[in-house]
Amino acid sequence: MEKPIITYHILNEDDTYTKQNSVYAGTYTGDEELSVTLRIWNNFRGIEDVEDLNNFNLVCHFLTEEDNALLKYISLSVTNTIEIPCIIENNAIVGSFVDPVILSGQANTGSDEYVNNYIDITITFNPGENIYLKDHDLKSLVMDVVEL
Repeated sequence: MEKPIITYHILNEDDTYTKQNSVYAGTYTGDEELSVTLRIWNNFRGIEDVEDLNNFNLVCHFLTEEDNALLKYISLSVTNTIEIPCIIENNAIVGSFVDPVILSGQANTGSDEYVNNYIDITITFNPGENIYLKDHDLKSLVMDVVEL
């Protein structure tokens, strides 16, 4: 059986998801947090089953090493409600699920009804009110799914 096939889908303002690998989250101005919600799919619209994705972490890092000081202001949550515990190691923030998460590799049509094939994750950047950062200075953040 084929390995898991992971794709990323970004939540749009109209509550639909678009399959894409990058998104512009906005410009940090110090007035509010920046947040992006994405849906991580296993085997999106697959016509044959693939392996389930078991036991994985979410790993985020900045493309530019000098931005790694900003990692402490990143948080991850499931559907914007359940915080994912994170640690910073090797110039990345690593989110590990408290309860096991399995993304099914079942063949599917890509519709919302296949809830076992995906998980919604929100990435938030919020340095708080007492932190000074230059406006418009947030760089590119990358998120990967890493099997354990």
